[in-house]
Amino acid sequence: MRENLRFGASQIKLMAGGGTSSDYDPLDVTQYTLDEMRAAVEAAEDWGTYVIVHAYHPRAVCRAVEAGVKVIEHGQLLDEATLRLLAERGVLLSLQTLMGDSANMTEARRVKRQPVIAGQDVVWPLAKRLGVRLAWGTDFLFEPEINAEQNAYILRLEPWFTPAEILKLVTQDNAQLLALSGKRSPYEGNLGVAETGALADLILVNGDPLANLDLIADPGANFALIMKDGRIYKNQP
Repeated sequence: MRENLRFGASQIKLMAGGGTSSDYDPLDVTQYTLDEMRAAVEAAEDWGTYVIVHAYHPRAVCRAVEAGVKVIEHGQLLDEATLRLLAERGVLLSLQTLMGDSANMTEARRVKRQPVIAGQDVVWPLAKRLGVRLAWGTDFLFEPEINAEQNAYILRLEPWFTPAEILKLVTQDNAQLLALSGKRSPYEGNLGVAETGALADLILVNGDPLANLDLIADPGANFALIMKDGRIYKNQP
């Protein structure tokens, strides 16, 4: 098992259940035995990092939690009992606000995605109410041509969160996920805080996003200053 693992810069990722990108990978399947998952967690800890799993279904997620996994990706099909388990164990749930179907998707994939898309309206508010540790994730990595729309997707959280909660979620809370990498983190300094010695990317917004979150959806027009890793990339008077 250990020699088959692939370590990224900061974590190990396992496909603990099916996905929506394949016609042949049912969402409700559970992949990896409990012993295999535990071996992955042990190997990650030996490496000084952690395991994150891709899973939608309660059975796969419960197995991952039992194995010691620290982060669940996706999870739009989770029930209340499983979300309570995540809250009790302090496991972080990296949810998404997924895009709708696109023209290049097969009919099988469209059908497969339907319960996942519908599940967003259930899992986001329920996870918030139950006190699950949340992060906001995307699959924009696989479709870089729509990267410019990423900030607009953040606005899809508005039915369940206030602007202040959303901004905290996509900045400070997401930083807590990145910090789980510990010694294997590619980032030096504290994350998710604005203080001396911290690694912070700073943005100055023309307007008040706490009053009007729509401002962040058009960074070209509304971001007056962008600083990354202490370097100013944009400074618009």
